[in-house]
Amino acid sequence: EFGPAVRVVNSRSVAMGVGFVALSAARAAASGADLDTVEGVARSAVDRGRVFVVVHRLDNLRRSGRIRTAASWLGTALAVKPLLCLDVDGRLVLDQRIRTVGKAHAAMVDRVVDVVGDHQAAVAVHHVDNHDGADAIGAELTTRLPQIGSLTVSDMGPVLSVHVGAGAVGVVVQITDPATPPHDR
Repeated sequence: EFGPAVRVVNSRSVAMGVGFVALSAARAAASGADLDTVEGVARSAVDRGRVFVVVHRLDNLRRSGRIRTAASWLGTALAVKPLLCLDVDGRLVLDQRIRTVGKAHAAMVDRVVDVVGDHQAAVAVHHVDNHDGADAIGAELTTRLPQIGSLTVSDMGPVLSVHVGAGAVGVVVQITDPATPPHDR
């Protein structure tokens, strides 16, 4: 019905990963940019985002079809805490297998630090009923990345919560230098 007045951009992300893309487009539109430019800004923001998630239990991922039953059983038996990430197509994939929650959170912080490098970035830390864990990760990121322009800590939201389960903590990174994609993309 709207015809060419509307452009669809796949953020290939979740949570604030979608939000960072929308904010980039909104800022461009508010500054008077035309529709083609706004779309270009949104697409550029997609390429500058990364998402990492640590889950505490694999049950929810198994029930939602994200992992197989055997993998869930084996991971639970071995007390594996997977560090997951969204790949370039927006699919949830395994980044690392880690034995404890503390080590998994530390590995996630290390991955975020690697991705940001020396660049300016905005960061959102999301959690499912784990505010203390999210606050600790946010504090560590603020210490290790003083160039972060903004850091937000918030609930993950109901749709994602169903998939990742209680205790999960995720970090969404948006490199704010427009011409700079994240490291290791």
